[in-house]
Amino acid sequence: MPLAPSPAVRVSLISFLVLVLELALIREVPSEVRAIAYFTNLLLFASFFGLGLGCILRPSPKLDWLLPIGLLLIAGFIALARGIVVYEASKSVHFWIAHDRASDSPAVRIPLLLAALLAFVFAALPFITLGRALGAAMDALPRLRAYGWDLGGSLAGSVLFSLSAWAGLPPWAWIMAVAVTWAAVFVTRWPQRVVLLAAAVAFGWLSQGPHPARWSPYTFVQYESKPDQLTVWVNSSFHQSAVNFTDPSPRFQPISDKLRRKFSVPYEAYREKHDGKTPERVLILGAGTGNDVSIARLQGVKHITAIEIDPVILDLGRRFSPNRAYDAHNVTAIVDDARHFLSTTDQSFDLVLFGTLDSQSLLSGHANLRLENYVYTAECFAQVRDRLVPGGMMAAYYSVYQTWFQARIAATVRRAFGPSTELLRYEDAALFNTIVLGTSDERVPVGLAPDPEGELSSTDDWPFIYMEHPTIPGLYLGLFGALSLLIAGVYVHLRRRHRAAEAPPALFLLGVGFTLTEAAAVVRLALVFGTTWVVSAVVFSAVLLTVFLANLAVLRGWAPRPRIAWAGVIGSLLVNYMFPLEILLGLDPLARLAIATVLVGTPFFFAGLCFSRLFEGRPSAAYALGLNLIGAMAGGILEYASMLTGMRDVWLLATLVYLLALLSHSRAPQTVRPQ
Repeated sequence: MPLAPSPAVRVSLISFLVLVLELALIREVPSEVRAIAYFTNLLLFASFFGLGLGCILRPSPKLDWLLPIGLLLIAGFIALARGIVVYEASKSVHFWIAHDRASDSPAVRIPLLLAALLAFVFAALPFITLGRALGAAMDALPRLRAYGWDLGGSLAGSVLFSLSAWAGLPPWAWIMAVAVTWAAVFVTRWPQRVVLLAAAVAFGWLSQGPHPARWSPYTFVQYESKPDQLTVWVNSSFHQSAVNFTDPSPRFQPISDKLRRKFSVPYEAYREKHDGKTPERVLILGAGTGNDVSIARLQGVKHITAIEIDPVILDLGRRFSPNRAYDAHNVTAIVDDARHFLSTTDQSFDLVLFGTLDSQSLLSGHANLRLENYVYTAECFAQVRDRLVPGGMMAAYYSVYQTWFQARIAATVRRAFGPSTELLRYEDAALFNTIVLGTSDERVPVGLAPDPEGELSSTDDWPFIYMEHPTIPGLYLGLFGALSLLIAGVYVHLRRRHRAAEAPPALFLLGVGFTLTEAAAVVRLALVFGTTWVVSAVVFSAVLLTVFLANLAVLRGWAPRPRIAWAGVIGSLLVNYMFPLEILLGLDPLARLAIATVLVGTPFFFAGLCFSRLFEGRPSAAYALGLNLIGAMAGGILEYASMLTGMRDVWLLATLVYLLALLSHSRAPQTVRPQ
């Protein structure tokens, strides 16, 4: 017999399970099915859509079966699509889809769009069940109290999941926990319990693989350690290999000699410009398992600073690097984001090296960007230039297979280093095939220099280095077109089924604006504090806490008048749009944190006041919440307009959406008080 928690605890527990399942799927599916890593927000869209639809369709008990069935379909999709071979559907986007996999199982050949649609449908199904239960539980409480417990459960889920990611707990463990908890607390029939437990077992079975594996805060890391080589797969595809550059065996020596010469090119270039002198202080950004560190030691560098964002990959390098790269006393290894380190260090270097930073995964906070996007911008290269001693050099390694991508890299570096930029291309593609060099002798102020030779460079405002030009690729348009039809269908159904007063458009628009604002906030704070999992976790938790406080202010009668709240939303968004980011970067860490918190948190607080005021008067919490969640999904789609307009304009887009919400709210029928 299932447990029977009180209505408030029930709301909070369901919200907790929703949040951790959402985050677990966002980590699990792209890690196992690499193609989905290019649509990380797709899993977020699916959770919003399923949850919103479940709230709207709440009267149907048959929907309870969608949780166990959906989990089984997701497990089956992962099992069949592991190591999936997806042929590139767009020549204007550099997808980094390789055919080498950690799994030896046969790969399925499938279009990228079809894989994305299947992932969306399967991932949405469990949340329909959860949405139905959440809506029913919230309707049993006064509106604002129900919303407060909902936010509290979500906040607890966000914090605990983030802590578990830091501790290395695999996401499939959370999926198993959700299935078991739901079976024990909310299910009354044994057939459903059996299927839920079967789904939990299926995800446990999926955890088995051909190689040792660990979960980092960012990715799923598999590895194979041999005496002469350490191989690392990230998200089920080859990522990097630590090479033994001093292996004397006849079998491997020709390969190690060739790779050693290739990695040594920046040092040879430095010596040519400095009368044979070796650089004394070298900074390595994206040090990984230690290849660049090993070469620096072989080159006789006195002081080596190695920056690596992923603690698991760095630990593997420390433990298994064939040359014991990190063991030397002159090597300082730091777990940090490259941009954050460059912004906070006061050290200067003779040579700065960018490792092959292809992360092969996207940020959970902003799905258009991979982890390294803000490392490969003109502003970042300008920061590197400023950290070089007079006559110092920068070198970056790339794997380039498209002509426009090579031009993009050269233009981006040249914008910071000017005519002193040099690009070297190799026929040999082992580990990388392109090296870009730049020296600090001729400086061109970043932000003032035009794009060289008409080539588009990557900047902090438009950091999409893997796109040929500002556009929304057809692949994304096709996917978003299908999702937009689903949103339109649900909205029309809701408006026909219920009176306009029960589902005002302002609730939908507030959901759109919330997602857009959150995306813009994550990007801003990533630039200020670094693109790390800690920043993303703090942002999401802080947003939930801010909205919780806004709801509490309305509940206690402390909130300002609605007009003031709406003015606060619009005004704070415009302030964020106009605020020059350079001011924050020039402040000390404590002042930077305080100002950034006020800047980013203010729009969420005022928007939370507006939503709680509107939500308070709805006759059904479920319908209102469902409409808002569908709007949040629509906002996630609109977020991709940044590929065309740039990141800063997302603030303006959010402002426009909130203005429409205000107009809708002012014209809405009189508030309907719940019975």
